[in-house]
Amino acid sequence: MKILYISYFYPPLAGPASLRNLKTVKYLSKSGNIIDVFTVGNIVYNYYDNGLLAESRQNRIMHIPSFDPMSILEKLSGKNKSVSCQIYHNTPERLKLFIRQLYPLDDKVLWLPNLYKAGKKALKDEKYDLIYVSCGPFSSAVAARSLSKHYKLPYILEMRDYWTLLSDYNLQGTYLNRLFSRYTEKKLLQDASLIVTATEGIAEDISEQFGNFLKEKTFILYNGHDEEDFLSLPAFSTDKSKYTLSYFGALYAKRSLKCLLKALKDLRKENKLPPNFSLRLYGNYHIETLQEIKQSGIEDLVKIIPQLSHQQAISAMLSSDALLLLINSDSPKGTLTSKVFEYLRTGKPILALVPQNGEAGKLLIESGQNYICPMESPSAIKICAEKLFADRDKELKFHYPEDKYERKKQVEKLNERLLSVL
Repeated sequence: MKILYISYFYPPLAGPASLRNLKTVKYLSKSGNIIDVFTVGNIVYNYYDNGLLAESRQNRIMHIPSFDPMSILEKLSGKNKSVSCQIYHNTPERLKLFIRQLYPLDDKVLWLPNLYKAGKKALKDEKYDLIYVSCGPFSSAVAARSLSKHYKLPYILEMRDYWTLLSDYNLQGTYLNRLFSRYTEKKLLQDASLIVTATEGIAEDISEQFGNFLKEKTFILYNGHDEEDFLSLPAFSTDKSKYTLSYFGALYAKRSLKCLLKALKDLRKENKLPPNFSLRLYGNYHIETLQEIKQSGIEDLVKIIPQLSHQQAISAMLSSDALLLLINSDSPKGTLTSKVFEYLRTGKPILALVPQNGEAGKLLIESGQNYICPMESPSAIKICAEKLFADRDKELKFHYPEDKYERKKQVEKLNERLLSVL
C-alpha cells in the first residue's frame, strides 16, 4: 500500500503523540508499505527529540507551515527560541485554555488551508491507496475527509484521545463551538472507512454516543511499548542507599502534584520516608507545577530533570526504584496515558494515582500492580505510598501481558485491517 499519513505531531517533536505516530509509521513501513508523512512546520513545543527520526522508515516527510498560535509564537521569536519557550511555560494554563477556546474545532484549525493545499498537490502527483489521519488535533481530519471525498480514496481516522466526549476539560468553550465540533466529529466518524482508537474506552464511548454501527469499523491500537527500545539497554541495579520515585512527561489539565506532595510531607514528618528519598520529575513543566513544588514545604526532596531523549528516559525509568502515574478521577473511563505501557514493561512498582475503575486502573491490576489510589486524596496517597515503601525489600513479581501490548505486533494487526479496507 502507498499511504498518505497526516499527523500534526511527528518527530523531531517528542512526547506521546509523536512517539505513537513514529512507531506506527515504522512498523507499517516494515510491513512493506510506502508512507509519505505530512506534519507541521516549525512550532514552539514542549519536547524535542532529534534522535527519534533515525527510527522513522517513511518514504518522505513534508513539513507544512501553519498559522496556529504555537506556529505564530515560533515565527515571532525568530532566532531567540529560549524567549518563546519561556513565554509558553510561564503563561498560566487558564490563559492558554482561553486562547484555545477562541478557535472553532480546535486551536490548530489554521493549519487546514496549507494542509489541504499540500494534500491536493500530493494526491494529484502520486497514486495513494488510502489516507491515514492521526488526531488530535481533530481539525486535521476535516482536511483528510475532504481530500478523501475529492479523490475517492478511503480515509482512516485515528482517535488518540477524546474530542467532544472529553468530560473533564472544556476545550470548546462556548455552546455553539461545542455543537459545531460535535456535528463535525459525527460526520468524520460516519465517513471514515476505519476508526482507530488508542483505548477500549474511547471505542466504546464513540459507538455509544454516535451509533453502534461504528463498532464494526473500529480497531483498537494501544500505545503499548516497543520491545526494540529495551533490547539495547544495559542491565540496571538500584542504589539501596537511596530511593527514587520518578515521573516522566507533562502535567496538564487537572493533573496535579499537590496532594502527593502533601502526603510526602506528612510521611516525612512521621519519619516514614525511605532514606535519601527523592521525587524526580523528568520533563519541562509549567508555572503551576513549579508553584506547587515551591509551596509544598518539601521542595528539597523534588528534583526536576529537563527533557531527556526517549532512550535516556527509558534508562532513567529502569534505574528508578518506583514510577509515578497521575490521572484525575473525573477523567473519562478510556483515559490511558502512553507512559503506562513502558512503565509496566520496566517491571518497576508503580505508584498509580488513578481512578481504580478506569481503563488505566484495570490494566495496572491486570498486571499485578496494586499501589492504586485517587490523585485527589492526600490520606489515601499516604497509605498507598507507605505500603509501596514497606515493600521495597520484597521480591515483587508483576505479570504485564507484554505480547498483547507490544507495538510491532499491534501494528501488524492494524496493517491487516488496512488491507481489508482496500
